[in-house]
Amino acid sequence: MKASFLIVSLLFSTKLFAYTLNIVTELFPTYQYLDADGKLAGPTVSKVTSVLVDANIQFNLSVQPWHIAYNAVQRDSDTCIFSIGRNNEREDMFSWLFPVAEFSSSFYALKSRKIKLDVLEDALKYRTAVIRNNFSHQYLKENGFTEQSQLVVISSFNNVLDILKTRKNQLDLVVLGDAQVKAASKNSTLLAELEPILPIQNINNKLYFACNKRVPKYVTDKIKRTFKILSQQSLLNR
Repeated sequence: MKASFLIVSLLFSTKLFAYTLNIVTELFPTYQYLDADGKLAGPTVSKVTSVLVDANIQFNLSVQPWHIAYNAVQRDSDTCIFSIGRNNEREDMFSWLFPVAEFSSSFYALKSRKIKLDVLEDALKYRTAVIRNNFSHQYLKENGFTEQSQLVVISSFNNVLDILKTRKNQLDLVVLGDAQVKAASKNSTLLAELEPILPIQNINNKLYFACNKRVPKYVTDKIKRTFKILSQQSLLNR
């Protein structure tokens, strides 16, 4: 009996060790960014890699534009993603393994425009830029905003500068992560001209590490157990 148990355990360990996850993420200061040496760094990167290493999960980590990373985790059965917001539209699409950070988002406008918003519905009369398939894009669609009337969909945060420069008469607002704007404003005089005019409220304000639902359960269970253990031991940055 003991020998059989040992054989099963060894087979399970070998199977777990042999499995390799593909992890995709985007550049999203201050959560994940390239350091002075061009290496991916940040609190979410440290948390994710600490959990996977401690769980003895082999993985490859790559940085992609958001829309490419988001498509990859939906399409590929061996793929996980961070940092991703959790909402009704995505709830059944992925396996949600553990939170990596908290975040907040706001409507921003050029200070020179002097636009004021008191409630979300006030933004319906303006044109707002959102990043395709990110959390705020889906949230605004759930609340009556349409791509035909209110939304200008862009592919990445980098496009915000181009749009603000070239389409000032066609675009009024952008929705961005507050930490992201704060970090980028240090190196951009144009972004420094933006001001937050309304926070997006009543949403889940956590970012997660999530996986394609076809990632084997023994892998996701191992990751979740490891995260729980490390959290209980206060070995992860919160």
